[in-house]
Amino acid sequence: MTGRRERAILIPSSLTMESGDRRVNTLKVGLIARAAAVFRVDRIVIYRDRDRDDSRFIKMVLGYLETPQYLRKQLIPRREELQHVGMLPPLRTAHHPVNSNAELLKIGEFRVGAVVESVGSDGGAWVEIGIDRPIPLRSHEKYQVGQRLNVRIFSLKPLAAEPVDRTEVPGYWGYETEAVESLENYLGSSGALVLLTSRRGGVLTPEILGRIGEEAQRRDLAIAFGSPARGIDAFLSKKTVDRYGMINTIPHQGTETVRVEEAVLATLALLNLVLVED
Repeated sequence: MTGRRERAILIPSSLTMESGDRRVNTLKVGLIARAAAVFRVDRIVIYRDRDRDDSRFIKMVLGYLETPQYLRKQLIPRREELQHVGMLPPLRTAHHPVNSNAELLKIGEFRVGAVVESVGSDGGAWVEIGIDRPIPLRSHEKYQVGQRLNVRIFSLKPLAAEPVDRTEVPGYWGYETEAVESLENYLGSSGALVLLTSRRGGVLTPEILGRIGEEAQRRDLAIAFGSPARGIDAFLSKKTVDRYGMINTIPHQGTETVRVEEAVLATLALLNLVLVED
């Protein structure tokens, strides 16, 4: 996330209300995860919809997909809700490396790790980073077994890493997920450039798109989507809707409805044209 503002999407807890089939709903959430990763979304916020609150399941699947494959068994317990995640494509983001050969690691390389052993009262630990063995972590901090953290390789002989903050990692490093009770309250406290997507909104013209791109270089960006049953304005006060306005990113749609995952993909694809990377 270094060098650019945060990008967030806000989706309803009723995302899965159209189907009672867990397999179908797993695929639906997987499409959201893939769209977020492709277009470098840093945060996925699930806001509560009284029509259906499936935020626990949605958050669980999103978290599973965002976790590097080599850490899933350690960090994610086996749950019935995750029985269909095996059919989903991997994210293949930079923090999901396919290299498991320690000999190919480089000084300065970043990895996501998980603590497998805490070392003494003076700090330090051994971490799993997706190679054939855990490696030592140089730090004076105390860590708990099972704790997830970002690390940087600083030595090859002997192989060792040091902890780093997420903001120190260059480029896109996956998304974080959170669930909130109120879309209204979240937007009111975010301070971000807010885009409310709606079929009843104004058409997203090239001129408006350009202005969004310019503003998004100075502020965080939050893009909110309505539910399968209700538009985004049903979750917000008239004052908030009037403050931000609504935009239509899929004008002249050929279908009666556009599903949330389809709206997310279409909207992020358009914004990708103007969201410049530093």
